[in-house]
Amino acid sequence: MQWSHTWEYTNSNEFCGTVCHTMPPQSIVFEESPHSNVTCEECHIGRASFFDQAMRKTQGLKEAYYQIFNLYEYPIRAKALRPSVETCEKCHRPETFADDSLRLFHRFEDDSLNTASTEYIIMKTGGGDARTGEAQGIHWHIANKVMYYSADELGQEIPYVRVYKDDGTYTEYVDVESGFRPEGFNESHLKPMDCITCHNRVTHEFMFPADAVDLAMSRGLIDPSIPMIHEKAVTALQGTYE
Repeated sequence: MQWSHTWEYTNSNEFCGTVCHTMPPQSIVFEESPHSNVTCEECHIGRASFFDQAMRKTQGLKEAYYQIFNLYEYPIRAKALRPSVETCEKCHRPETFADDSLRLFHRFEDDSLNTASTEYIIMKTGGGDARTGEAQGIHWHIANKVMYYSADELGQEIPYVRVYKDDGTYTEYVDVESGFRPEGFNESHLKPMDCITCHNRVTHEFMFPADAVDLAMSRGLIDPSIPMIHEKAVTALQGTYE
């Protein structure tokens, strides 16, 4: 029973967020995220048998080694993420169609009155599958196989995209200004476009200082009547500290 308790504890949010890793900031934003009711291991290890989970957790030995001997390269980047079909799509149905939705953003200016304004944005979420016979919007790629090639490590420069059809044929899109030539390149470098391609910080999201201050002021957590508070708060958050 003691062994079983230890195993369950190492799968807990408390262990992952405060004991094993030096990730208090990530743990805090996780607790405030829409995924706070999902355990860390459900995404990072996955819902699997005990033996599969045990094998996956052995990868933590490498992380412990890097941590003990301070061998991390900064900034730290995730290089061994599990595919979203095994994580996100265990809860989110990619076939579900979502209609357009309205998003409201409150903004404040850097002046003595913290002049307020409001932005309205319509999000064309979209989605769909073969069953509905419709696929559109931002989530159009969920109903279609899309592969892309990134020219840089962070995937910010994408000169080549390939969209597959149901019969296996595909259409190629090339950025003509990039100088990329699709003939003869190594196709093993192609990556699938999936949930994490766009939603790469969906649970551990750190807001930009200006956005965080805007949100706090719109909720009354920071009093908008304080002169110049927007500019001063953003400056404080953007500062470099020991």
